Amino acid sequence: MKTFFESVVVTFSMYSKIPMPQVAWNEKNTRFSLIIFPAVGAVIAVVLYLLFYLFSYFDLSPVFSSAAAVFLVVQITGGLHLDGYCDTIDALCSHRDQEEKLRILKDPHPGAFAVIYTAVLLVLQFGAWYQVLLTPRCLFIVLIAFILSRSLTALALVSFRCARTAGLASAFAGNTSKKAVRLVLSGYIIFCFIVMLYLDVLAAIITIILVFLSYLWFYLMAKKQFGGLTGDLSGFYIVICETVVLVTSSMIGGIIT
Repeated sequence: MKTFFESVVVTFSMYSKIPMPQVAWNEKNTRFSLIIFPAVGAVIAVVLYLLFYLFSYFDLSPVFSSAAAVFLVVQITGGLHLDGYCDTIDALCSHRDQEEKLRILKDPHPGAFAVIYTAVLLVLQFGAWYQVLLTPRCLFIVLIAFILSRSLTALALVSFRCARTAGLASAFAGNTSKKAVRLVLSGYIIFCFIVMLYLDVLAAIITIILVFLSYLWFYLMAKKQFGGLTGDLSGFYIVICETVVLVTSSMIGGIIT
């Protein structure tokens, strides 16, 4: 039980800015990190729901609520996944070979393309949140996406080839029972899909198809452009997956009444 508690602390310390007790990282307490990772998404979903409920209670503008949602996700995650998105965009836009792209991923300095595409992404997310709050048919599907994106990414970490033998992606993937983790994560993903279908069959089917296509594209892109998965690419996909679900839900809510 102590090891599991330490694993929770380590996971939330790594993937969020939520205050946690100080725990020394070791092989034992990082074994369960990928299984616990989706819980970070669950916390984000709960906090966002409480935020929307509070803002609705005080009759605050959906514009303000949308801006707060974008800010809150970045604040809770510490911008970790957005940083991976920035690095990946810089690498992809360089049009260099695999080795150079991997070097760019490790470069802490953002390039022009990272700044441009991050600004575009945040504006798109803001607009999509605004539409979702105006027509909240798919609000809960969007909230579930925070769990789904992390489950899919964790599954990728134990299923896809790693581009490097060293690094966080390789370390977390190598320090766990891959077969057991795949089984648990697959259960999370199926559960998310079932809940989505229960909430709205049509919206869920459209969303699930698009998420599957984005996951397939991510796998092929990571393999071709980088030779495998890295920590930055994992963060990149979390951002992409959540944005795909958010934009899809905003369009479904606006078109299908």
